Amino acid sequence: MKNIFAITAIFISAFSFAQSEKFEVTYSTRLILPEDFTFQPPGGGNGRQMSKEMMDEMKKRMQEPQTNTLTIFGDQSIYKPVEKISNDQQNNSNGRGGMRIMRTSGDNIYKDISTKIYFKDVNMFSKSYTVKDNLPNYDWKMTRETKKILGNDARKATLEKDGNITTAWYAVNIPSKSGPENYWGLPGLILEVETETQQGQIKGKKIITITDIKTSTDSKAIEVPKAKSTITEADLEKLQKEQRQRFEEMRNEGVNKKD
Repeated sequence: MKNIFAITAIFISAFSFAQSEKFEVTYSTRLILPEDFTFQPPGGGNGRQMSKEMMDEMKKRMQEPQTNTLTIFGDQSIYKPVEKISNDQQNNSNGRGGMRIMRTSGDNIYKDISTKIYFKDVNMFSKSYTVKDNLPNYDWKMTRETKKILGNDARKATLEKDGNITTAWYAVNIPSKSGPENYWGLPGLILEVETETQQGQIKGKKIITITDIKTSTDSKAIEVPKAKSTITEADLEKLQKEQRQRFEEMRNEGVNKKD
């Protein structure tokens, strides 16, 4: 009986969100790496191969779930990584443990669906950049497939880009065209996304899933990011490509030294 009441409460709360309300959505992001995943550090690791134990530990850490929040108010939204505080005794040499603040990977992303503009804060190799660009024009393909996500009737949509298929599940009963990261444009809040991702050597499957949604007691408007200078997404991709090329050169130099 308690389970029935709990499910009913979630079902009713899902319908209580109005477009004029401010609400907060929590997402969990998981990266699933292939079984044969390997990583070669820049410079060839000074001629040393990474041990299996180190590789397994690195893979485990990379696949740990990351948490982000999406705050939505009308057509505006802000997507942020969550800061975690945890006891970490391994990093304390005296064995007494201590508090360590860990921030999940990810960027702050501000979206305004009315103007189709987004801002993204990016930290790349000790340098900070603010990206300002037009929201991607996603060509979503609707399907009739449905499933339950957090008590909501979610519908499936797909997107094909560069040979990769992205699957999104959205709830028409939650009146927002926003979603996690840069995803948007569906007739309801995006609850889940599954896509292929690649950053340099790291390639795998990324799954973003809603874990909580609630109305916010904070009625303040979401502030538009203020940056003295901005770059476009194309500029960022160029910088990332140049950095990957430098890494590749360092890795080749390391291999040559080993030979």
